Amino acid sequence: MSAQATPRAAAESTRGFVEVADRVFVARYRQWDVNVGLVLGRHGAVVVDTRASDVQGSQVLDDIRRLGRDIEVRHVVNTHVHFDHTFGNAAFDTATVHAHDNVGRTTEADAERIKAAFRADPGAGPEYGYTERDAAEVMATVVRGPDRTFGSNATIDLGDRVVTMTYAGRGHTDGDVAVLVPDTDVMFLGDLVEESAHPSFGDDCWPLEWADTLSSHLIQAADRTVVVPGHGRPVDGAFVGRQRDEIAAVAAVIRERRLGLGSLEEALRAPDPRLPYPLDDLGSAIRRGWDHLTPPTP
Repeated sequence: MSAQATPRAAAESTRGFVEVADRVFVARYRQWDVNVGLVLGRHGAVVVDTRASDVQGSQVLDDIRRLGRDIEVRHVVNTHVHFDHTFGNAAFDTATVHAHDNVGRTTEADAERIKAAFRADPGAGPEYGYTERDAAEVMATVVRGPDRTFGSNATIDLGDRVVTMTYAGRGHTDGDVAVLVPDTDVMFLGDLVEESAHPSFGDDCWPLEWADTLSSHLIQAADRTVVVPGHGRPVDGAFVGRQRDEIAAVAAVIRERRLGLGSLEEALRAPDPRLPYPLDDLGSAIRRGWDHLTPPTP
């Protein structure tokens, strides 16, 4: 996502962590309407995503302490590289941060990109869920990247349960991972899925591959699976399937327009009843898909 992300529905709750399965919790925060996960085990806890600044990451730790348990956060997992899911890493100084290899390669550049965007326009409104103070905290955060990265999958052992991390391909970014708690059938999908707005197609998305990536993750999910999106309320496997189909429809229209005789400018302007999302929100998706389908220059 970017500093000028698509407006989302206001967060329904900022009351801290809510248990969605046995010792698996989700907290939904007002700023950027972002979700943070917490998985407890005999040998410590895993936090899934950390919010958008070191200050907000510290607030997550405070909310964990309010659970009234002796919880030691030993691991953090970043579902992808974007600031609203990673800048809070700095608050978890004793935890090991895990992410996909591509997150390790792009953390520094992506952090500078978003800070530059906020420096250029720190303004905000209630529809974006953040204030100028929040933006200042983003810019002041010393960004901490992952300590351990992986290519396809990795596992965190919490003693009496495991947490698995799986990379199935590119989508919202090139480093999106699913975080699964197998014994409770809970899956965190980051911004591969959104509930409070349609999926965010940014300048680093892969619209032609996104649906296939979700299909691969859905192999591990059932209709009863609790799926935690990057933003919004938890959903189920059927919701993910429907959103996958919508993203596939976007990709189909992009392919048809690119392989036809029209220009990029026409593709960006022409409405199509098959598109499930507003055309104005698909500019980056169309440009990215156009580039991905353009033969390389000899």
